[in-house]
Amino acid sequence: MKKFGLCTILSLVAFCLLTTASPLRVYADSVTLTLENVYPGNNSGGVYTYPYNFSIDGSSSTTALMCYIYFDEIYEGETWTATVTPINSSSSSKDLELAYLFSVASTSTSAPTVADAQWAAWELFDTDDPGLTAPDQNGVSQTGVNTELSNAAFAISSDPSAFYSGYVLYTPYSGWPLGDGIPQSFIGDPPPAPEPSSLLLFGTGLLGLAFVAFRKARPSGMVSHS
Repeated sequence: MKKFGLCTILSLVAFCLLTTASPLRVYADSVTLTLENVYPGNNSGGVYTYPYNFSIDGSSSTTALMCYIYFDEIYEGETWTATVTPINSSSSSKDLELAYLFSVASTSTSAPTVADAQWAAWELFDTDDPGLTAPDQNGVSQTGVNTELSNAAFAISSDPSAFYSGYVLYTPYSGWPLGDGIPQSFIGDPPPAPEPSSLLLFGTGLLGLAFVAFRKARPSGMVSHS
């Protein structure tokens, strides 16, 4: 009985690991973000624009995100916990427009276009200073920002699913240093899966051990028909 109990435990653990490693697994509701760098260091009006490169849950690879709250501040190496909210058909129009702006920033090779999309995102969500406007420098202009805002509104009125598909919001809720101020909020791709190849290998190994334990647990007089 003890050996059969061990077999059951190993099987359950293996099942949990294989489920976790499955590509069908939904990403976590919260993650730990660490700002690694802002390479290549796009700058407009003395502030960094997309991309902000993050390590998510300690991942060795980085994920490029776009900030959409202007007045909060962060610094390289800062870590906090953020909720992960998918953008979908029930999201607000502002979130859908933000998804469009991120799609522009993340796919464009033109620094001024990226800056226009970034400032458009900041102006879209600006509530602390309704007079926030883009600086007229480094190719960015308020005219370009207004164009991106108009494009975003038009895009979601025609086919929003083309722009929000797969994107998520990262909203800070705990973990930043005391007295350091609330970190910024970001939009980007979902968190990376937690090393699925390693989990699959470990889970498969546990299933093998469970099978061996089950074979040893069978009564000696049992007849095999295999």
